[in-house]
Amino acid sequence: MTENDENVEDRISPVPAALDEQTTAVIKALGEEKHEAVFETLNEIKSENKDNVKKKRTPSEIALLVVKIIFFPITLIVMAFKRITRRFKIGITAKTTLVFAAIFGVMLATFAAFTLASIANQVKSGEEFSDDSMKRLIVTSVVLVLSFIAVGSALGGLASQYMMSPVRKMNGRINEISGENMSARLDPVDSQDELKELTERINNMLDTIQEAFERQENFVSDASHELKTPLAVITGYADLLRRWGKDDPKVLNEAVEAISRESQNMKRIVEQLLWLAKLGDFSLNNTQFNLYETVSDIVDGYLTVNIKHKITLTGDMSVTLNADKNLMTEAIRTLVDNAIKYTPADGGEINITITKKDNTVELSIADNGIGISDDDVEHIFERFYRCDKVRGRESGSSGLGLTICKSIVEMMDGKISVASKLGEGSTFTITLY
Repeated sequence: MTENDENVEDRISPVPAALDEQTTAVIKALGEEKHEAVFETLNEIKSENKDNVKKKRTPSEIALLVVKIIFFPITLIVMAFKRITRRFKIGITAKTTLVFAAIFGVMLATFAAFTLASIANQVKSGEEFSDDSMKRLIVTSVVLVLSFIAVGSALGGLASQYMMSPVRKMNGRINEISGENMSARLDPVDSQDELKELTERINNMLDTIQEAFERQENFVSDASHELKTPLAVITGYADLLRRWGKDDPKVLNEAVEAISRESQNMKRIVEQLLWLAKLGDFSLNNTQFNLYETVSDIVDGYLTVNIKHKITLTGDMSVTLNADKNLMTEAIRTLVDNAIKYTPADGGEINITITKKDNTVELSIADNGIGISDDDVEHIFERFYRCDKVRGRESGSSGLGLTICKSIVEMMDGKISVASKLGEGSTFTITLY
């Protein structure tokens, strides 16, 4: 048994005994590179099993259940009260006022009934009101009032505890949220008041914080991952210059060229990473513009600086969009840059077509370049994915352009697709609704 196999058995020991041998055999069969995925799956299953286990009731919950059973009529009244307040969306302040007004009203009515019944009984018996009778009535009234105050306080406290129980649950859930666990959310509140609105807003805020946190993590991870190679190249050539480049013009020129090239690559990578980070919290500035005229201006710019490729624009000249023009321009330029990069200069053609079908607008950019294999097409929009790792880096590709383009299109509620055949070319299509 290898050291890795021993580690595997140690790590899967929390799995139920009945599954130990079978699970260990499956993990070993999958191979070392699959171990982490299996462990994550097992942890998820165990976590779900824990969630499905019925929680034990606390003493306070048991006491509340007993009170509900004993005072069943009152329980029905409470259920009716909840249904009414939920139906008419009564606020928590109004509900609290209604509860305390009801308790006070019941106590006042009971005290008045007692007083009137005592006086009526005295009159019915034919006895006159003596000092002793008045003292007994006063003492009884005082005792009754004190009893009502105690009962009213208890009922008011229970009502307050009941109505504020969602707040205690919210505090408990908030304590579970941390930098390591940003996925926890507040449970929905079974009411139609401010607490439900507060819960929804806190969950929305947590969604925003989690997205920002993930963007920050992605930015740091992506930057450290992608900047390693150009930094290593720059460091290597700088060391080469320090040792031999001062006296060798050939080494000097090669080092300066490489350092300049990698510096530009780093600049482009940082700019694209900042684009990705900004897109996650970007507000669209929609305006009405003619898509054909916008694309025509982009094509004219390319033709001015790039005469090696034939770039043509055809399609419906009347198509207008209500979208963010700057973002749309960035997406189109990204696709054109990608087509130029992977289309040979000699005989290279890039055709841009704009069509309108019913309520959709399609913009396609087709080239007759090197094309994309079927295996690569599935991953073409992933971060840092390059179809040809070597040529991609040599051509200045960071593997982020198409990711940015896809993010922009999806922000506009559109979609992007690609059809390609290796050696014949590719066609990227943006569909906007």
